Amino acid sequence: MKQDLTTLAYLIRRHFKIFLKDRAAVFFSLLAPIIVLLLYVLFLGDVQMTSIEQSFEGSGIETSLLRAVVDGWMLAGVMAVACITVSFSAHNVMIRDREEGIVADVLTSPVKRGVLSASYFVYNVVVTLTICVLVLIVAFIYLAIVGWYLSAGDVFAILGLLIVSILSASLFSTIVCSFFRTGSAHGAFIGILSAAIGFLVGAFMPLSMFPKAVQYLVLFLPGTYSAGVFRNLFMTGALNEVAKYSAEGADAVRDAFSMSLDFFGVKIGAAEMWAILAGTIALLGLIAFAVSRLRNRGGGFLSNPKRPKRSRN
Repeated sequence: MKQDLTTLAYLIRRHFKIFLKDRAAVFFSLLAPIIVLLLYVLFLGDVQMTSIEQSFEGSGIETSLLRAVVDGWMLAGVMAVACITVSFSAHNVMIRDREEGIVADVLTSPVKRGVLSASYFVYNVVVTLTICVLVLIVAFIYLAIVGWYLSAGDVFAILGLLIVSILSASLFSTIVCSFFRTGSAHGAFIGILSAAIGFLVGAFMPLSMFPKAVQYLVLFLPGTYSAGVFRNLFMTGALNEVAKYSAEGADAVRDAFSMSLDFFGVKIGAAEMWAILAGTIALLGLIAFAVSRLRNRGGGFLSNPKRPKRSRN
């Protein structure tokens, strides 16, 4: 047991060092949240502000307060997207090791398959948490400059949600990425994911704007509930201030910006989304275990890794 833990710590450190050495990988891990931020600054922010200002025209609410509501929606989307895309991107180390035959070489040593698989998962959680915390710090600095409406409880809840979201995203990405054999396939998938995930979790536009069929479809994505809870935490403080001017208007904003979800005809709020998100961790853990048993005969998330064929000159 002690030997396994020592090996696990060594492998995690090794994966992390390899990730940091590849500056391009680090940059592209940050690319998705950067794209969302740029889209908001250049386009989405003004679009949402125009819409919400029209809704509260003549109410006497300051523009800065309405901007704080929209900012909260935007930052919630940024954090939800970051948890998912960074987790998927960080698996480039595992896929590169498989493609170059390093996994096969390691498994010829006394290292157990389960230890190697666990090292990739824990490394993924560490990398994703590190980068997402940096993104969250930027978000807090931004809110402190333009308008702070978060309580101390909101801040701690956001930190807790970040950890839960990362665990869920890392389990999901580890399962999906276990089926990739080449870096090119993984890179192509990341490109598609980065473009689509912002829409699917409501980061680019509120989910209420999508057809019912799409709203029901995204209920099967763990990131949907993560984004929903983030929205409630980031936006509630500002909306409470809006409610002092217009309670009906604040409720309308909550519905328009998908702070609650239509769960097949049943309206669910933040508490239910918390519970569903926590439940997905247990479910994904069981799926990961089942995948490991089926594909590796009791090993890990890796599936029969083989050394790449070398050309003969």
